[in-house]
Amino acid sequence: MRRFGMRFLIFLQLIAAIIAVIPSSVHSGEIVIKPGKFDHFNISMPDKIIAGEDVAIKLQAVDAFNNVITNFGETGKEFHATVTGSASINPATFKSTAFVNGTLTLTVSDKVAETINLSVKESGIPIPIMSKDLIITPNKLSSFMIKGPRTAHAGEKFDIKIIAKDSFGNTVLEPIFGKNMNLIFKGNAEPKVDMPSIPDFKNGICSITLVSQKAGTAIVEAKDLITGSSGTSEKIEITSGPVNSFRVFVPKEVIAGEPFEVSVVAVDRFGNVVSNYSSIGSGIAIASSGKLKPFPSSLPAYEFVNGQAKFDLRYDAAEDITITITEIGKAQKGTSESIKVISPIPERYEITTPDSAVAGQKFKIKITVYNQLGNVIRNYNLVGPDVQLSTTGTGTLLPNRIPASEFVNGTAVVEVQYNKSEAFAITAGPVKTPAVKKVAAAPSKQPSKTVTHAKETKKSKKDKEKKAEARTLEITNVSLVEPKKKSTISIHIPNLDSTVKYSASTETIEGKKWIIVKIKPAVSKIEKTIKFESSFVGNVMVEEDKKDKGAVLVKIEQLKPARFHVAKEKNTLAVTLKH
Repeated sequence: MRRFGMRFLIFLQLIAAIIAVIPSSVHSGEIVIKPGKFDHFNISMPDKIIAGEDVAIKLQAVDAFNNVITNFGETGKEFHATVTGSASINPATFKSTAFVNGTLTLTVSDKVAETINLSVKESGIPIPIMSKDLIITPNKLSSFMIKGPRTAHAGEKFDIKIIAKDSFGNTVLEPIFGKNMNLIFKGNAEPKVDMPSIPDFKNGICSITLVSQKAGTAIVEAKDLITGSSGTSEKIEITSGPVNSFRVFVPKEVIAGEPFEVSVVAVDRFGNVVSNYSSIGSGIAIASSGKLKPFPSSLPAYEFVNGQAKFDLRYDAAEDITITITEIGKAQKGTSESIKVISPIPERYEITTPDSAVAGQKFKIKITVYNQLGNVIRNYNLVGPDVQLSTTGTGTLLPNRIPASEFVNGTAVVEVQYNKSEAFAITAGPVKTPAVKKVAAAPSKQPSKTVTHAKETKKSKKDKEKKAEARTLEITNVSLVEPKKKSTISIHIPNLDSTVKYSASTETIEGKKWIIVKIKPAVSKIEKTIKFESSFVGNVMVEEDKKDKGAVLVKIEQLKPARFHVAKEKNTLAVTLKH
């Protein structure tokens, strides 16, 4: 029994020990582990920040073990957030009480594609709690910026750059294919792409080489056919290249010794006018294909205005010539079309004599020759016939023939003598060339007066009409000369003879007053309206008379009222207006 009792006692002690252990593991309370002290902020944001779009950035207050401090508002701290560059942040100042469950959302916006730095500092502490770099990327393609030179020379290559831009002006780096680009050129220049194809964009830029042979202004417009984005360049001035040649414009017919207008234009190898020739040129030498030199024989560069020079030229010999213009000291040149230089017609001889002289003694007289335009024939020694002197008296004047070679600038001063003591006057005229005598045809027998006479008369009229038609003359040119107090319009008709009939009248058409000269038989070789720089004569039009076959009307516009008359001269009809 005693042994059984000992065993039972040990069993009770063991049960007591087990019971003592079991309650402690089953019934103890939960242990709450709280975050430690605030250590730093964790930041979360989108993978890509796009320029011009607001981005939300979340800050989480955490301890050293990155546990979120949900009761961060109880700390009573204040913070300042700053961003660099062009960005802005909201709010820039915040307190810990603004955190909800340990989290605060900041909004950052920036229209510029750049790298910025975001930093957060606790008030009163200079060292940032957090600092992070943020990359702002460009927005989508919106337009193109086109950059080119302000000026370029005709025929020389130049480059333009097309830069892809978003709506905020940032360069877009996304791929853009050159095959989708369309270029449009505006302006009076004619640029062309001088490369096989338009290249793809690289780093947002596409470089294209252009060339224009024509001078003027050019504007380049680029358009992406996929997105519709476009852009336009500033004006590009295409200037002419160096002088390559000259264009020379002259009248078809002029009078020897009379000045006529010549127009010279300096051009480059593409035909563009070299507008700055006055500052870069060396001047021009003027030569003719004839036996004489023209006057003047040179012209300085400063006479050119916008690449063109207009000046009066004189040639003193009657012959067909061309005018050649050459750059002084260089090889650039230009030649005019053929000019027909016709002889002046001595129309008037003016003689100056002393009031008295002694019979048999020499005395001086001065003779000046004037042409059909009323101007002195200064080259009379080259083109004029000898001059025949005659008197109104009964005596003899010696010499009575003055060679044309005696005239200098259209005037000759000679010594003559008269053998009679009387009053007389001296007249002068050209020495007439003796006419060649024609052998008269043997007289034919007169037919008897019969009815056939009327038939022969009709035949003779028809023959005359046919001959008149065969002698139809050509109006080749119309020129204008304006000496003092008059304007002379010369209608040039080579081989003008008595078969040509003319009449003149005036007519008012649409408020304009016209002198109309009708010429028959004639045809016109003038296709365009002729314009003169005159205060008295406007446009001159030469056209066929629709009412009268074989007749031509020369219409001369009067800018100011004036009396006029028409006179037939050698190879011309002269219409003279007295101012």
